Amino acid sequence: MKLFEIANEYESLLEQAFDAETGEIDVQAIARLDEVQIDIKEKGIAVASYIKNIDAERKAIEDAKKAMAEREARLERRVSYLTDYLKSNMARCGMTEISCPYFVVKLKKCPVSVEILDEASIPDSYKKEKVTVSLDKMKIKEEILAGTSIPGARLNQNMRLEIR
Repeated sequence: MKLFEIANEYESLLEQAFDAETGEIDVQAIARLDEVQIDIKEKGIAVASYIKNIDAERKAIEDAKKAMAEREARLERRVSYLTDYLKSNMARCGMTEISCPYFVVKLKKCPVSVEILDEASIPDSYKKEKVTVSLDKMKIKEEILAGTSIPGARLNQNMRLEIR
């Protein structure tokens, strides 16, 4: 039986356990409630165990991604170093091209670019202004808790599942 089916049965038994009109308590429904509660606990333990297994696999993937990212960064630095090494030595020797049957290496001029040496000394006419607006959620929370109604905002109380 699935967990949601057990929960449905539990709710149904709760409704059957007490007759609001007569005030009678259905002893059989109460006994079955205890059995269903045990089923819920067992199924909950099984689901929680499955969650922990999936989370362990997710963590292993996360660790592998970090290791691969570190490896990628090392290789990227190595490629950058070797590229600069080859470029500077070709330039020193006045070579603009090296060819072999597999590839051709060429030193080419890049488009002209701007290098900023001292940003503070550049006139304001060459500067753009960026405006960013962000919401102060802590202030909004404090105001709502203090009784202020803020249009477009409300407090939200979520639940989380903790498995230790």
